[in-house]
Amino acid sequence: MFKVAVVGPIHEEGMRLFRERKDVEVNVVKDLSPQGIAEGVRGVDAITIRTQLLPKEILAEAPDLRIVSRHGVGFDNVDVPYLTSRKIPMAITVDANYTAVAEHALMMMLFLAKDVFNGDKAVRSGDFAWRNKSTLTELMDKTVLVMGYGRIGRRVAALCAAFGMKVFAYDPFVAESGMDGVTMVKDYKALLPELDYLTVHMPAMKETVGLIGAAELAAMKKTAFVVNVARGGIIDEDALADALAKGVIAGAGADVFVDEPNKPEHPLFAQQRTVFSPHNAALTAECAIRMAKQCAQNVLDCLDGGLQARVVVNAKDIGLK
Repeated sequence: MFKVAVVGPIHEEGMRLFRERKDVEVNVVKDLSPQGIAEGVRGVDAITIRTQLLPKEILAEAPDLRIVSRHGVGFDNVDVPYLTSRKIPMAITVDANYTAVAEHALMMMLFLAKDVFNGDKAVRSGDFAWRNKSTLTELMDKTVLVMGYGRIGRRVAALCAAFGMKVFAYDPFVAESGMDGVTMVKDYKALLPELDYLTVHMPAMKETVGLIGAAELAAMKKTAFVVNVARGGIIDEDALADALAKGVIAGAGADVFVDEPNKPEHPLFAQQRTVFSPHNAALTAECAIRMAKQCAQNVLDCLDGGLQARVVVNAKDIGLK
């Protein structure tokens, strides 16, 4: 009998895959404190995890652990080096959320271009004269840089191209875009003065924290917008708040923050021409089902000896082919 700890709730469609197996015993961990998680994963063969932290101290409670399966694509909440040291795969739901997150990024770009918040506010107060301020812009023919060219970044690039934008992409691990209308760049800083939009789709790593800071924002147009639906901190929040307050750039959208839940008193949230969401870009009804099913299926594939290397972030390091 395989024991699986489900840390953080997943959609019933994912749970159904577990329950259909007579050789799988599921423990839904309801106490999501560090102590509760440590107790819940004790002695299990597999763990599914959402955004809760899984440091090595907790992972050590499962000496027979075979896999950690993330409900999503980010994995900075899990001690992957420790898993690698034990030859344990860190799986992610690579096929589940790229459409939802890409659409969210485009939603924020359109929101900013069309000045939706102020337009809505004007209508609610009966101020139709607001439209004469001419604050709306178009995406067509605007220049956008997509930072990070994985599945989400590629989908964002395709959507931007469909809107008639001039699309550039930066990814130190990707040489060719493989897509008509998308040009890869090696020096993203050189492109900053030309940008109308910058949208971030990179993982949170030592190399990406603060990647877009005061200097980078200052190099952009005063009419430029930035969007971050990747991970908090890739765009420096203090620098972004200051840039918005001083009119260095025109506006920003963010779904992710350094502190989650965010600190409402941070000056970023007092700025105009901004749109925020509570790290829910991937939480569409459709995506919740896809993530739950792939998260569960990754576990079952591993237990059955058929885990695909393409869904494992540390595949090469543990010798999985």
